Amino acid sequence: MKKLAVTLALAAIATSTFAQGLVKFANNATTLVSYGQQGGALTATTPGASFYYALLVAPMGTVDPLAFSFAGIYATNSAATTGGRFQGGSLLGVSVAGWAAGESRSFEIAGWSANLGATWNPAWLTTHPGGSQDYFGVSAIGAGLAGGTDSNGASIPALALVGAAPSISSGWGMTSVVPEPGTMALAGLGAAALMIFRRRK
Repeated sequence: MKKLAVTLALAAIATSTFAQGLVKFANNATTLVSYGQQGGALTATTPGASFYYALLVAPMGTVDPLAFSFAGIYATNSAATTGGRFQGGSLLGVSVAGWAAGESRSFEIAGWSANLGATWNPAWLTTHPGGSQDYFGVSAIGAGLAGGTDSNGASIPALALVGAAPSISSGWGMTSVVPEPGTMALAGLGAAALMIFRRRK
């Protein structure tokens, strides 16, 4: 019985090892991230930890941005690199639980301003955080196979999430929701109407 328990434990360890592929969560000069209003975007520069990023994954071939789920991997803009770049963990590769080495998946990267917090919120994909200083955005969809040692013992380089296709090959913007002048005017009229109504009462 003890022998069986030990065998099962070793098998579980081996399986968990294979279930964690490696990715490189760092961008380059052609994939810089920007933030701000449309037409007035700025590069998401230093200081570090002023922006956060999360890795979202889905089965290979997924094209619906809302069908991706958080992989548990974070990064932040790095003060040690050129403005707008980001990294998370070792540049040699970060382990992604549940994404086995040699397994292909689609992925995207979400980014947001630090004032929204350091924790990923899936509701951001359907409901924008809002506010003129709350920046959020999602990259284009990339694809590739995770690096590491696969189930056959083959060694695969860590997957670069950004760079040449089919990875994410271009930067993207994080924008905030600012009411349009027409919306603000309607809100003002509504407030004025409420005040008049209250006075008449």
